[in-house]
Amino acid sequence: MPARHADAALTLYCLPYAGGNAATYRGWGALLRPRIECVALDLPGHGRLRATPALADWPALIDALLANLDPLPTRPFAFFGHSMGALVALELAHAIRERHGREPLWLGASACVAPRERELDDEHPSHWLACSTAEMVAELRRLGGTPDELLADAEFLDLALPALRADFHLCANQTRRARERSIRLGCPIWSFGGTDDSVSERNENLSAWRHETTGGFHQRMLEGGHFFVETAREQVIRDIAAALHALAFATATHADEPAYPY
Repeated sequence: MPARHADAALTLYCLPYAGGNAATYRGWGALLRPRIECVALDLPGHGRLRATPALADWPALIDALLANLDPLPTRPFAFFGHSMGALVALELAHAIRERHGREPLWLGASACVAPRERELDDEHPSHWLACSTAEMVAELRRLGGTPDELLADAEFLDLALPALRADFHLCANQTRRARERSIRLGCPIWSFGGTDDSVSERNENLSAWRHETTGGFHQRMLEGGHFFVETAREQVIRDIAAALHALAFATATHADEPAYPY
């Protein structure tokens, strides 16, 4: 994926939550430029790629995303993922390390239970692919963020559930991959949590992200529920910009540039 803003010094790839798409990050680029280029990615079956089949297999998904990123930028890059997007970011980071010998400068994991704290259901590994529509609707209602009128709309469910089933299946099966992996990343990881999000009720859900890296860990709490990435959008962007600035631009001597570009 060629750089669209050649003057940027760093590329930030953003991954959406289950059932979401790149539109989640609309407007982020304008707030992060000129030094940080924000590239929001769609998964197959989502957003701009909704005409392609959603993928419920991790290797196939990572292959598809890496093909979309080819060639990787020569400049430093970072990942931010919200909810399921954090797991996708982690898998992408490991795949890039294994295939290209590079790592992200930073990884942000937002509103996501750490891989080693997620429940592993060996008896029903394909539960979300086979469960009833009613159970899918109940889970979406529990998570919040989807209006009741849409959950009662049969046409909407027919369109949305195939991708959501694939996404939920991926989330349920990523834990096994994490537990079987012996190598940790070397980049700093920041874990973001919402004060009113059920993910944050148990602190270890967030703090256990520290086990995914040898490169430092920071935990940040923001006001809001599971979708604080939208309700606390400006604060999230400020935090990301500050973290990336400290890592990538700490030696900059341009007196006319702000401490972070927002």
